[in-house]
Amino acid sequence: MGVFSMKSGEVVLDQKGCRGIRLFEHAGNEYVLLEIEPGHVLPIPVDFCVLKGAGTVTVSGEEFQVLKGQMVSCPPDVSRGWKNETSEMLEVLVIKSVGD
Repeated sequence: MGVFSMKSGEVVLDQKGCRGIRLFEHAGNEYVLLEIEPGHVLPIPVDFCVLKGAGTVTVSGEEFQVLKGQMVSCPPDVSRGWKNETSEMLEVLVIKSVGD
């Protein structure tokens, strides 16, 4: 059991327009908060939960509109990417396996 801050984890991705913050690892999963600025495009190979804003996720070439409170479960070994074409920050919780 633990309580984790959404903003105080380790920065694991920091590029123009996007920042990834590792919140914690538990039971073979890694939890990362992505902050995606308006107008930014980022390919990411993992599963997602939208915490703030809205965006378009592309999975195997098919686009889906995803809103706050919705989750996207992606199969392994397929291409994925995000676009934030709104005027507000898009925050996405990334959940991925770190074990075999």
